Amino acid sequence: MAEPSRLAEDPQLLLLHAAGLGRASWDAVVERIPGFARTIAIDLPGHGSVPGLAYDRDVVPRLAEYVAERIAALGLRRPHVVGHSLGGVIALELARRVPVAAVTALCSIGFRAVCHASICVVRTHAILRATAAVGPKTRGRLLGRGIVRRFVMGSVSARPVALRAEVAAADVTSMITSDLSALSRYAGLYSFRANVDDATPVNLVWADQDRVVPLRDALRARQVLPRAQHFVIPGSGHFVVRDDPHGAAAVIHACHTQVLRERQAENRRGARGNVNPQHGN
Repeated sequence: MAEPSRLAEDPQLLLLHAAGLGRASWDAVVERIPGFARTIAIDLPGHGSVPGLAYDRDVVPRLAEYVAERIAALGLRRPHVVGHSLGGVIALELARRVPVAAVTALCSIGFRAVCHASICVVRTHAILRATAAVGPKTRGRLLGRGIVRRFVMGSVSARPVALRAEVAAADVTSMITSDLSALSRYAGLYSFRANVDDATPVNLVWADQDRVVPLRDALRARQVLPRAQHFVIPGSGHFVVRDDPHGAAAVIHACHTQVLRERQAENRRGARGNVNPQHGN
Protein backbone atom coordinates (compact mmCIF):
# COMPACT_ATOMS: atom_id res chain seq x y z
CA MET A 1 0.00 0.00 0.00
CA ALA A 2 1.36 3.40 -0.91
CA GLU A 3 1.92 5.87 1.88
CA PRO A 4 -1.18 8.08 2.32
CA SER A 5 0.96 11.21 1.86
CA ARG A 6 1.88 10.03 -1.63
CA LEU A 7 -1.76 10.26 -2.62
CA ALA A 8 -1.48 14.04 -2.47
CA GLU A 9 0.30 13.89 -5.84
CA ASP A 10 -1.44 13.93 -9.23
CA PRO A 11 -3.84 12.78 -10.51
CA GLN A 12 -6.57 14.78 -8.81
CA LEU A 13 -9.87 13.21 -7.83
CA LEU A 14 -13.02 14.47 -9.60
CA LEU A 15 -16.33 13.40 -8.03
CA LEU A 16 -19.67 13.21 -9.90
CA HIS A 17 -22.83 12.77 -7.84
CA ALA A 18 -26.00 10.77 -8.41
CA ALA A 19 -29.13 12.22 -10.01
CA GLY A 20 -31.11 14.13 -7.43
CA LEU A 21 -28.24 14.56 -4.99
CA GLY A 22 -25.42 17.09 -5.32
CA ARG A 23 -21.76 17.61 -4.66
CA ALA A 24 -22.36 17.72 -0.90
CA SER A 25 -23.34 14.04 -1.03
CA TRP A 26 -19.60 13.26 -1.25
CA ASP A 27 -18.62 15.13 1.94
CA ALA A 28 -18.78 12.14 4.29
CA VAL A 29 -16.78 10.04 1.82
CA VAL A 30 -14.10 12.65 1.11
CA GLU A 31 -13.35 13.25 4.78
CA ARG A 32 -12.57 9.54 5.10
CA ILE A 33 -10.12 9.39 2.17
CA PRO A 34 -6.61 10.26 3.35
CA GLY A 35 -4.01 12.26 1.54
CA PHE A 36 -5.74 14.13 -1.28
CA ALA A 37 -4.34 17.60 -1.92
CA ARG A 38 -7.08 18.36 -4.45
CA THR A 39 -10.42 16.62 -4.42
CA ILE A 40 -13.09 18.33 -6.50
CA ALA A 41 -16.81 17.59 -6.42
CA ILE A 42 -18.98 19.46 -8.90
CA ASP A 43 -22.72 19.94 -9.30
CA LEU A 44 -24.13 18.48 -12.49
CA PRO A 45 -26.65 20.43 -14.62
CA GLY A 46 -30.07 20.58 -13.00
CA HIS A 47 -28.58 20.52 -9.48
CA GLY A 48 -27.63 23.28 -7.07
CA SER A 49 -27.18 26.54 -8.96
CA VAL A 50 -26.28 24.88 -12.28
CA PRO A 51 -28.99 25.32 -14.95
CA GLY A 52 -30.47 22.20 -16.50
CA LEU A 53 -30.06 20.92 -20.03
CA ALA A 54 -32.45 20.00 -22.81
CA TYR A 55 -33.31 16.50 -21.65
CA ASP A 56 -33.74 13.73 -24.19
CA ARG A 57 -32.28 10.30 -24.98
CA ASP A 58 -28.83 11.86 -25.48
CA VAL A 59 -28.72 13.31 -21.96
CA VAL A 60 -25.88 11.09 -20.69
CA PRO A 61 -23.43 11.91 -23.54
CA ARG A 62 -24.44 15.56 -23.22
CA LEU A 63 -23.67 15.54 -19.50
CA ALA A 64 -20.30 13.91 -20.23
CA GLU A 65 -19.52 16.77 -22.63
CA TYR A 66 -20.45 19.25 -19.90
CA VAL A 67 -18.04 17.58 -17.47
CA ALA A 68 -15.31 17.58 -20.13
CA GLU A 69 -15.73 21.34 -20.42
CA ARG A 70 -15.57 21.70 -16.63
CA ILE A 71 -12.34 19.67 -16.53
CA ALA A 72 -10.78 22.07 -19.01
CA ALA A 73 -12.06 25.11 -17.11
CA LEU A 74 -10.72 23.76 -13.81
CA GLY A 75 -7.32 23.05 -15.33
CA LEU A 76 -7.40 19.37 -14.41
CA ARG A 77 -4.99 17.05 -16.20
CA ARG A 78 -6.05 13.41 -16.47
CA PRO A 79 -8.07 13.27 -13.24
CA HIS A 80 -9.24 10.07 -11.63
CA VAL A 81 -13.01 10.40 -12.13
CA VAL A 82 -15.30 8.83 -9.54
CA GLY A 83 -19.04 8.77 -10.16
CA HIS A 84 -22.08 7.55 -8.26
CA SER A 85 -25.14 6.18 -10.11
CA LEU A 86 -25.75 8.64 -12.98
CA GLY A 87 -22.34 10.11 -12.18
CA GLY A 88 -20.82 6.67 -12.73
CA VAL A 89 -22.02 6.25 -16.28
CA ILE A 90 -21.12 9.89 -17.02
CA ALA A 91 -17.58 9.06 -15.88
CA LEU A 92 -17.49 6.12 -18.31
CA GLU A 93 -18.75 8.26 -21.17
CA LEU A 94 -16.26 10.95 -20.21
CA ALA A 95 -13.37 8.47 -20.53
CA ARG A 96 -14.28 8.07 -24.21
CA ARG A 97 -13.92 11.82 -24.77
CA VAL A 98 -10.96 13.09 -22.73
CA PRO A 99 -7.87 11.49 -21.14
CA VAL A 100 -8.53 10.36 -17.57
CA ALA A 101 -6.25 8.50 -15.18
CA ALA A 102 -9.01 6.05 -14.23
CA VAL A 103 -12.76 5.67 -13.76
CA THR A 104 -14.33 4.37 -10.57
CA ALA A 105 -18.12 4.00 -10.87
CA LEU A 106 -20.26 3.29 -7.80
CA CYS A 107 -23.67 1.71 -8.42
CA SER A 108 -23.54 2.93 -12.01
CA ILE A 109 -26.65 2.95 -14.14
CA GLY A 110 -26.39 2.04 -17.82
CA PHE A 111 -25.96 -1.73 -17.64
CA ARG A 112 -29.57 -2.87 -17.51
CA ALA A 113 -30.72 -5.22 -20.26
CA VAL A 114 -34.27 -4.17 -19.29
CA CYS A 115 -35.49 -1.49 -16.95
CA HIS A 116 -36.17 -3.89 -14.08
CA ALA A 117 -35.81 -1.08 -11.53
CA SER A 118 -38.68 0.97 -12.97
CA ILE A 119 -41.08 0.06 -10.14
CA CYS A 120 -38.55 1.25 -7.57
CA VAL A 121 -38.03 4.53 -9.44
CA VAL A 122 -41.77 5.14 -9.89
CA ARG A 123 -42.36 4.49 -6.19
CA THR A 124 -39.59 6.89 -5.19
CA HIS A 125 -40.95 9.65 -7.43
CA ALA A 126 -44.47 9.19 -6.04
CA ILE A 127 -43.15 9.49 -2.47
CA LEU A 128 -41.14 12.59 -3.38
CA ARG A 129 -44.21 14.26 -4.91
CA ALA A 130 -46.12 13.65 -1.69
CA THR A 131 -43.20 14.89 0.41
CA ALA A 132 -42.89 18.05 -1.69
CA ALA A 133 -46.44 19.01 -0.68
CA VAL A 134 -45.27 19.93 2.82
CA GLY A 135 -42.92 22.75 3.76
CA PRO A 136 -39.24 22.26 4.58
CA LYS A 137 -39.72 22.61 8.34
CA THR A 138 -42.55 20.09 8.42
CA ARG A 139 -40.56 17.79 6.14
CA GLY A 140 -37.55 17.97 8.42
CA ARG A 141 -39.69 17.27 11.49
CA LEU A 142 -41.32 14.26 9.84
CA LEU A 143 -37.98 12.86 8.69
CA GLY A 144 -36.84 13.01 12.29
CA ARG A 145 -38.88 9.85 12.77
CA GLY A 146 -37.26 6.58 11.78
CA ILE A 147 -40.48 5.11 10.39
CA VAL A 148 -40.82 8.09 8.01
CA ARG A 149 -37.21 7.79 6.88
CA ARG A 150 -37.81 4.11 6.16
CA PHE A 151 -40.88 4.96 4.07
CA VAL A 152 -39.27 7.84 2.14
CA MET A 153 -35.71 6.55 1.73
CA GLY A 154 -36.23 2.79 1.82
CA SER A 155 -35.97 2.36 -1.95
CA VAL A 156 -32.53 3.95 -2.16
CA SER A 157 -31.03 3.17 1.23
CA ALA A 158 -30.52 -0.18 2.97
CA ARG A 159 -30.19 1.66 6.29
CA PRO A 160 -32.79 4.45 6.18
CA VAL A 161 -33.43 4.48 9.93
CA ALA A 162 -29.69 4.87 10.61
CA LEU A 163 -29.50 7.99 8.40
CA ARG A 164 -29.22 11.22 10.36
CA ALA A 165 -32.48 13.15 10.11
CA GLU A 166 -30.79 16.30 8.80
CA VAL A 167 -28.95 14.31 6.12
CA ALA A 168 -32.15 12.61 4.99
CA ALA A 169 -33.97 15.98 4.92
CA ALA A 170 -31.17 17.55 2.85
CA ASP A 171 -31.20 14.66 0.36
CA VAL A 172 -34.98 14.71 0.01
CA THR A 173 -34.97 18.48 -0.54
CA SER A 174 -32.20 18.07 -3.12
CA MET A 175 -34.19 15.41 -4.97
CA ILE A 176 -37.32 17.58 -4.95
CA THR A 177 -35.61 20.75 -6.19
CA SER A 178 -33.34 19.10 -8.77
CA ASP A 179 -34.16 17.86 -12.26
CA LEU A 180 -34.35 14.28 -10.96
CA SER A 181 -37.65 13.47 -12.66
CA ALA A 182 -36.52 14.49 -16.17
CA LEU A 183 -33.10 12.91 -15.69
CA SER A 184 -34.59 9.61 -14.56
CA ARG A 185 -37.02 9.56 -17.45
CA TYR A 186 -34.26 9.70 -20.07
CA ALA A 187 -31.16 8.43 -18.29
CA GLY A 188 -33.15 5.34 -17.31
CA LEU A 189 -33.40 4.49 -21.02
CA TYR A 190 -29.66 4.83 -21.55
CA SER A 191 -27.49 1.77 -22.04
CA PHE A 192 -23.69 1.98 -22.03
CA ARG A 193 -22.45 0.00 -25.02
CA ALA A 194 -19.09 1.40 -26.09
CA ASN A 195 -15.88 0.18 -24.53
CA VAL A 196 -13.34 2.37 -22.79
CA ASP A 197 -9.74 2.57 -23.97
CA ASP A 198 -7.84 -0.46 -22.62
CA ALA A 199 -5.20 1.88 -21.20
CA THR A 200 -7.77 3.45 -18.84
CA PRO A 201 -8.35 1.47 -15.62
CA VAL A 202 -12.05 0.97 -14.90
CA ASN A 203 -13.35 0.00 -11.46
CA LEU A 204 -17.02 -0.93 -11.03
CA VAL A 205 -18.35 -0.86 -7.48
CA TRP A 206 -21.66 -2.49 -6.54
CA ALA A 207 -23.79 -2.51 -3.40
CA ASP A 208 -25.31 -5.87 -2.51
CA GLN A 209 -28.60 -4.38 -1.21
CA ASP A 210 -29.09 -2.00 -4.15
CA ARG A 211 -32.67 -2.08 -5.45
CA VAL A 212 -32.09 0.49 -8.20
CA VAL A 213 -28.94 -1.06 -9.70
CA PRO A 214 -28.99 -4.69 -8.50
CA LEU A 215 -25.93 -6.91 -8.49
CA ARG A 216 -27.10 -8.82 -11.55
CA ASP A 217 -26.31 -5.73 -13.62
CA ALA A 218 -22.67 -6.67 -13.09
CA LEU A 219 -23.17 -9.60 -15.47
CA ARG A 220 -23.87 -7.30 -18.41
CA ALA A 221 -21.16 -4.90 -17.25
CA ARG A 222 -18.62 -7.74 -17.52
CA GLN A 223 -19.66 -8.28 -21.13
CA VAL A 224 -19.38 -4.60 -22.04
CA LEU A 225 -16.23 -3.88 -20.01
CA PRO A 226 -14.38 -7.20 -19.75
CA ARG A 227 -11.19 -5.63 -18.35
CA ALA A 228 -12.90 -3.78 -15.50
CA GLN A 229 -12.23 -4.62 -11.86
CA HIS A 230 -15.30 -5.30 -9.72
CA PHE A 231 -15.85 -4.57 -6.04
CA VAL A 232 -18.90 -5.19 -3.82
CA ILE A 233 -19.76 -3.14 -0.73
CA PRO A 234 -21.88 -5.31 1.57
CA GLY A 235 -24.94 -4.13 3.42
CA SER A 236 -25.50 -0.98 1.37
CA GLY A 237 -28.29 0.22 -0.87
CA HIS A 238 -28.12 2.48 -3.92
CA PHE A 239 -27.12 5.53 -1.84
CA VAL A 240 -23.87 3.83 -0.87
CA VAL A 241 -22.26 7.21 -0.10
CA ARG A 242 -24.82 7.52 2.70
CA ASP A 243 -25.15 3.90 3.81
CA ASP A 244 -21.41 3.21 4.04
CA PRO A 245 -19.14 6.22 3.47
CA HIS A 246 -16.27 4.29 5.10
CA GLY A 247 -16.65 1.43 2.61
CA ALA A 248 -16.96 3.80 -0.35
CA ALA A 249 -13.88 5.73 0.80
CA ALA A 250 -11.88 2.53 1.25
CA VAL A 251 -12.64 1.33 -2.28
CA ILE A 252 -11.86 4.74 -3.81
CA HIS A 253 -8.62 4.91 -1.80
CA ALA A 254 -7.57 1.44 -3.01
CA CYS A 255 -8.37 2.27 -6.64
CA HIS A 256 -6.55 5.59 -6.44
CA THR A 257 -3.51 3.96 -4.85
CA GLN A 258 -3.32 1.64 -7.84
CA VAL A 259 -3.62 4.61 -10.22
CA LEU A 260 -0.83 6.40 -8.37
CA ARG A 261 1.45 3.38 -8.56
CA GLU A 262 0.88 3.14 -12.31
CA ARG A 263 1.54 6.87 -12.72
CA GLN A 264 4.79 6.56 -10.74
CA ALA A 265 5.83 3.58 -12.87
CA GLU A 266 5.17 5.64 -16.01
CA ASN A 267 7.31 8.45 -14.64
CA ARG A 268 10.18 6.06 -13.86
CA ARG A 269 10.04 4.56 -17.35
CA GLY A 270 10.04 8.05 -18.84
CA ALA A 271 13.01 9.08 -16.71
CA ARG A 272 14.99 6.02 -17.83
CA GLY A 273 14.13 6.76 -21.45
CA ASN A 274 15.49 10.30 -21.13
CA VAL A 275 18.89 9.19 -19.85
CA ASN A 276 21.56 9.54 -22.56
CA PRO A 277 24.35 7.03 -22.06
CA GLN A 278 27.86 8.52 -22.09
CA HIS A 279 30.24 6.86 -24.55
CA GLY A 280 33.99 7.10 -24.16
CA ASN A 281 36.29 8.15 -27.03
